[in-house]
Amino acid sequence: MTTWASWCGKHWLLTSAALVLLVLSAGILPSPRDLLPQLANQPEVRGAFSDPAFGSQYAMLFLFSFLFLGPFAGFVGFLLVIVILAALGGVFVPIGQKLGLPEWFSTASFLVALAIFIYVKTDVWIPPSMWFLGLVAKSWLIVRG
Repeated sequence: MTTWASWCGKHWLLTSAALVLLVLSAGILPSPRDLLPQLANQPEVRGAFSDPAFGSQYAMLFLFSFLFLGPFAGFVGFLLVIVILAALGGVFVPIGQKLGLPEWFSTASFLVALAIFIYVKTDVWIPPSMWFLGLVAKSWLIVRG
């Protein structure tokens, strides 16, 4: 019998996908069809791509750029986060060791402090994220027609 700790990436991916499908089919989370119009009707996004002559072309260009450049930007962002975490961990873990704390405790406390900081600063990163998601949703709805 296998345990959860012995699962490989494929097992976790299949379990996560099954859980998402179960949650969506149970109605716990709204489907993307219900969510896209809400994101596209945000006040900051309502006027985007509204040019009568070139609005749909702008939306298509934006969606194309998002779909093809987004994974590259996400990968660069992921690498940047890894470098920053490694640099900050290289500073705070030795401080914890000098205080006599085990390495796992210093690393865990650093990650918890980072999560708390990100949660406290949600007013900095949530509005731009919602604006960008609204632009993606609006462009998708315009291109899909």
